[in-house]
Amino acid sequence: MSLFGDRRLARKILAGDKRAGERLVTEAFPRIFRMLRGLCCSQETAQDLTQQTFVKAWQALEGYRGEASLSTWLHRIAYHEYTHWLRARHETASMDAASEVAAPDQFKSLHSMALERAISQLSEEQQVAFVLCHVRQYSAREAGAIVGVPAGTIKSRLFEARRRLRELLSEVDAAQPDAIADAEIELDRYGPKAAPEVQTQEVETGR
Repeated sequence: MSLFGDRRLARKILAGDKRAGERLVTEAFPRIFRMLRGLCCSQETAQDLTQQTFVKAWQALEGYRGEASLSTWLHRIAYHEYTHWLRARHETASMDAASEVAAPDQFKSLHSMALERAISQLSEEQQVAFVLCHVRQYSAREAGAIVGVPAGTIKSRLFEARRRLRELLSEVDAAQPDAIADAEIELDRYGPKAAPEVQTQEVETGR
């Protein structure tokens, strides 16, 4: 949808058009949920945060000016909800709880538990960049628009995330060579060891 179409859809929703509201939720809810599920590693939490995202979006819709697509605007709100949740979690949870490993089905393309554990140990910035670009398949430009940083910053964080993941995998118990081999193979699927170039895709396309 064009920015003009997004602005028109927003005006319809503000005017009380229920079909317009249902259309936005139907199209955007699954994408927002998938992004949040990949970030917070919990289906239940992702569901709650997605609902909060749409509540905040409805409250802020009058201020939507169409400078970005509705999809990017919603993803930005969702990311802010995630950071609020993460901050509260860090304030109340123990270190063990904060580094809890994602459920096995969380990253559909990451079958190696060793790699999942390593991802959970990345810094917040690195994890967000890795999940948005390598798991959710956003471009560096799109991820930057969501997080609020330049595309070059996202690429730098991706490079550091991959470097750190390799370090973490090398520290895993040598008694699990098969797990490490699988994890290395899985990590190699996400691009070269050099600074990554991520294929551009539009946020508006389904993922």
